[in-house]
Amino acid sequence: MRTITIINQKGGCGKTTTAINLAAGLARAGLRVLLVDMDPQSHCAAGLGIPENKIDLDIGDAMLTPPTRPVDPGRLLWHAGRNLDLAPSRMKLAGLESPRGGLADRPDRERRLSMVLERFQNDYDVAIVDSSPSIGLLTYNALCSANIVLIPVETGYFSLQGATKQVSTIKSLAKRLGLTPQTWLLPTIHDETSSVARDLLDELRRRFSHHVIPAIVRRDAKLKDAASFGQSIHEYDPEAEGSHDYLRLAEWCVATLGLRGSLPQTVPLDDLLPDAPDLDEPATQDTTPEGTPAAGDSITTELNRVMANAGLSAAPAANSPDSPTGLSRAAELVQRAQRLLRRPEAAQAPLRLTDNVEVKPTKAAESAKSLFGVRYTSQGVLFMQPLNAGATMAIAGTFNNWSPSATPMHRNDAMGVWELCLPLPPGEHQYRLVVDGVWRPDEFNPEVVYNPFGEPNNLCSVRTTTETLSTSA
Repeated sequence: MRTITIINQKGGCGKTTTAINLAAGLARAGLRVLLVDMDPQSHCAAGLGIPENKIDLDIGDAMLTPPTRPVDPGRLLWHAGRNLDLAPSRMKLAGLESPRGGLADRPDRERRLSMVLERFQNDYDVAIVDSSPSIGLLTYNALCSANIVLIPVETGYFSLQGATKQVSTIKSLAKRLGLTPQTWLLPTIHDETSSVARDLLDELRRRFSHHVIPAIVRRDAKLKDAASFGQSIHEYDPEAEGSHDYLRLAEWCVATLGLRGSLPQTVPLDDLLPDAPDLDEPATQDTTPEGTPAAGDSITTELNRVMANAGLSAAPAANSPDSPTGLSRAAELVQRAQRLLRRPEAAQAPLRLTDNVEVKPTKAAESAKSLFGVRYTSQGVLFMQPLNAGATMAIAGTFNNWSPSATPMHRNDAMGVWELCLPLPPGEHQYRLVVDGVWRPDEFNPEVVYNPFGEPNNLCSVRTTTETLSTSA
């Protein structure tokens, strides 16, 4: 039995969606598949229509079972489809990592999952492990059990930057645990209509060369619909783009990873990231791999190079063949603003991260940038986003307890934007956008801080009422 661990600490990259639909795709290819959920949120069970309150044993219970005692497959495993079984998780799985959780004091605490999988090694051809979204004992166990590590990467800038850090983290963990798994990156949630997404996909391939899987998972709303119905995309809609994409991924895995036989020669992690740091280095040191922007650097330097290499041109004239049809003048201006922001000169807009590095913008970039992001008015903070960014849009932040639904943005079809004005009290407020249910940073707001999970949150700084009125005036 071969084990593929799907890992990424960044949320919203399609990790669990990939685990479920790759497992189902391999099962359709005739392989006997065991899907193992190492995420305490138990999304694999939910995505396959298995009620958590009906789960008798979870993977955590099996990991705590002494090697001399048997594990009852009838109580642990759920039949989720032809050739597909699930070893589910529950919320209490998170407690295993605590000092009194039963796992931390075991001498073989990092290999307990491997010991469980050894019990079923003759019953399945492949195990797919959906890892925990945090670095801890659950992730160590998922990594220790892996022959192959698969990192889903959304084709967005912050995800591209995070992929480098993710590979660095896996390399450090593997080195610490004495492992040499194959490591592959899978482009996910890819928007083929977005020039930025296409350019970032090219950059991902340039940066990681032949370690990027050629099968690409495109953005498909039906993937979410399938999960809400407790089905894989192959059951829900076999003709959907998501079904075709995950079947191509399954075919690639069978052809390339040798799932029916011996594995190909292991790809050294050093080939992916030669200068990746160890996690034991002090946090105050700059541990960013060479060639990757550090957290305190202006991300526009890298974006400028990507866009310049792509040879992006200015937005087409309103009467050109490439100009959108049936759009109001306001909508055309909005789209032109978006394109201006993608041009090399516009990429020099000021971005302040942790070290407040600033670059002087051009007038065109400043003009385009002012249409979106945050603006401060006498009525409150005005949030604006392009209307074509998604079908639904909301703002979650410190001001609404990070609720993804409490403050939805409103459509303004005349202007071609999503907008919302919030009367926020003076002070600094962190927020993120929730686009079609996916949490994302606001790419039009350069004020960024990183949360404990290493993900970017945006900042809006509200001054006193007098200062706000003066600024807006």
